[in-house]
Amino acid sequence: MVIDSSVLVSNANKLDKCINKNEKQDKKGKQLSNIIERKVKKEKHKHEKPRSRDGTLKECKRLFKEGASPEVLTKLEESLREQEKYHRYYVQCFLPVLGEVIERSKKTPNETKNQVISEITKSCLSRYNEQDSGYGSDFEDEINGISDSDNDVQLLNAIQNGNNRKFRKYLKDCTNVSGIIDEKGNNILHLIASLKKKQKLKFLDTLIKIANEKNLVQLVDSENQEGKTPFQVALINKIIKGKHDSHTIQDNDNTLKFLAKLLKYGAKLSLPTEDLEKLSKKQNEYYLKFLDKLGEKKPEIKTKVEEVIAHTINTPDSNDNYQLHLAIKDNDKERFEELLQKGADISLKDTDGNNALHLIVLELKQKRKFEFLNIILNVSKEEEKEYLKAQFKKAINAENTAKQTPLHQLFQHIKEKNENRSCTDKKFEKTNRYKALKLFLQNCADITAQDKEGNNILHDTALLKGEQKISCLKLISSLVKEKKISEDQLSKAVNTINGEERTPLQVALIKKAEKGNHLSQMKTIFDLGKKYDNTTKFCAKLLEIGADSRSLKLKDREFHTEKYYCTLRNLENYSKTPQEGKVKAKELRKKLEEKYNVRTFSKKCQRILHKTGNGFKAAWKCIDPGRRASILLSITVATTIITMVTLSCFQGQIAIGAALPIIAITGVVCLIFTLGLSGIRKHVKELTNDQQTSKDNLPTAIQPENVTEQQNLANNSAEQEVQRSSNQLEHTESPATKMNDISISRQLYGLINKPSSLAL
Repeated sequence: MVIDSSVLVSNANKLDKCINKNEKQDKKGKQLSNIIERKVKKEKHKHEKPRSRDGTLKECKRLFKEGASPEVLTKLEESLREQEKYHRYYVQCFLPVLGEVIERSKKTPNETKNQVISEITKSCLSRYNEQDSGYGSDFEDEINGISDSDNDVQLLNAIQNGNNRKFRKYLKDCTNVSGIIDEKGNNILHLIASLKKKQKLKFLDTLIKIANEKNLVQLVDSENQEGKTPFQVALINKIIKGKHDSHTIQDNDNTLKFLAKLLKYGAKLSLPTEDLEKLSKKQNEYYLKFLDKLGEKKPEIKTKVEEVIAHTINTPDSNDNYQLHLAIKDNDKERFEELLQKGADISLKDTDGNNALHLIVLELKQKRKFEFLNIILNVSKEEEKEYLKAQFKKAINAENTAKQTPLHQLFQHIKEKNENRSCTDKKFEKTNRYKALKLFLQNCADITAQDKEGNNILHDTALLKGEQKISCLKLISSLVKEKKISEDQLSKAVNTINGEERTPLQVALIKKAEKGNHLSQMKTIFDLGKKYDNTTKFCAKLLEIGADSRSLKLKDREFHTEKYYCTLRNLENYSKTPQEGKVKAKELRKKLEEKYNVRTFSKKCQRILHKTGNGFKAAWKCIDPGRRASILLSITVATTIITMVTLSCFQGQIAIGAALPIIAITGVVCLIFTLGLSGIRKHVKELTNDQQTSKDNLPTAIQPENVTEQQNLANNSAEQEVQRSSNQLEHTESPATKMNDISISRQLYGLINKPSSLAL
């Protein structure tokens, strides 16, 4: 057999070519594998998915063109299965984009394109054929858990990659549009809602043109496993985007247009409560503005939008804060009014049980309290806002966790300000505190409501200083007359006992009593002042409006003080105290006097004056009738001067250091003019006679004899006068009184008519 050498050479050349081709293909395949592996195993990727201009994709396209085997893609997928992180990125992110790049390539042969796409599809779907892969999948793209149809896979692949041309192509061949869902329950409209910017609008327009209305309604109304519709998915993505300006929502906003189109097919406006609670303050504000804008764009859904906005406003955020409460804490008056206009509920409570009225009292200062309260009342007067009045009535008497109503907290604020002297000195009726109190009481605030200590507002009022307690009580009384507060409420409140079993009247008396000294430490009570203090007026007013007079009694001995005694005495004498109260006050005062054996300074003075008067009556009869007028005039003038100086001293007009010398001088002058005038005259006469006698060299012995004779005559006259006085009083006075009067008369007569030497 003859072998043709040329044939051998030819076959050898062909074999060499095949070997070279295989070697070249292997080399290109290895390069392809290395390039892709480096890309996939990169620690940090700039983008979630590689861009079409990515260098790795360009290199892959070149290697496929130069003969690299597409089977490398499948082998690489198998090798990465044990490395879940890289395998996920390779299958989920890299291969779909690579397929798009290869398919769009004009220089790559069609055969190579088909082989590459086939290998990519095989790699993506291989996990469904391999039961022992070791892990499940949560892919978010179009290839996860969808229908077994290759057309459905390609359809969702086109959505994920933003390829509207392919989406249109595969959508036309789709027989069950609403039935295509992934493992998370997302239909094709959910995926479209997740696209960015104008893409969602383009895909939605394509879907509306091709799919029938029935399928569209089903897609719009369908919920995924998280309970969200496509409308809600798009809206949440827009809200949490974080790059928008909450003050500007443009009419040409892509999401706004997208949602407006979905509304035509019955989309639900509201977000799930759990999603609302996760929104921050700024996100919540943006959501409301977005809904407002949506209502402007679609007037036919304005009512529905308003309902959704009200629901959103009245849903707490992740920190359990309501938007209305945040507006109060931020002192944002405009925002507060805006939220009320949109349906904010003022009766909703925070974690401490405080509603909007509690927070207005707690958080706001000065006139802001009154302004925010007025905003509520003004809005409630508008049409279709009558519900706000019912909310106000409910909120104003609601208790927080500390069992305090807004009225209790307002009184607590008033008491704190009342401790400040600068605030106490101001006219209380002109303060914003008083205006807020009046507003509360005019709008159904319950004055009988008790806090955890059992105090109602009358107990709190009794603790105020100065005239503020009287102003508050007068306000309540006036509102009772205006029928803003019922008489039954007032009657109940004025006699309510607190946790210490004290009525408002007793609270006021105890506060006053604590300031004084105990009666057991005193024998005399100085009560010269006639001015009635605020406690007396307050207690009298309580008795007038129905307080039980038995509440005037303080059983605890520690409160039996000088101040308590004086208050009872003042109530007894005060003209506006009811008669029953006067009688009870007098009874209690007398019991205190008997128990502690005390007397007032005025009563002691009266007793002394009474005794002195009796003595003066007896002495008056012993005085020469001819001299009574001058003596009476001197005593009257002196008494008037001393009384005026004493009163001026007590009123602070004259210092005690200046008053005492005036009183002393007045007394001495009076004594001189009443008792020593005759003696002075006689002494002056004696001095004159002595001088004349010394000149005439007469003996001085005659002078004493004349004096002695005059004294004897005076003594005889005094004895006769005393005898006549005793005869006249004999039938009306007791023996003891007679002896006292005779003794006093003698002493006074002796002083009046004593020798001139004593007058010196």
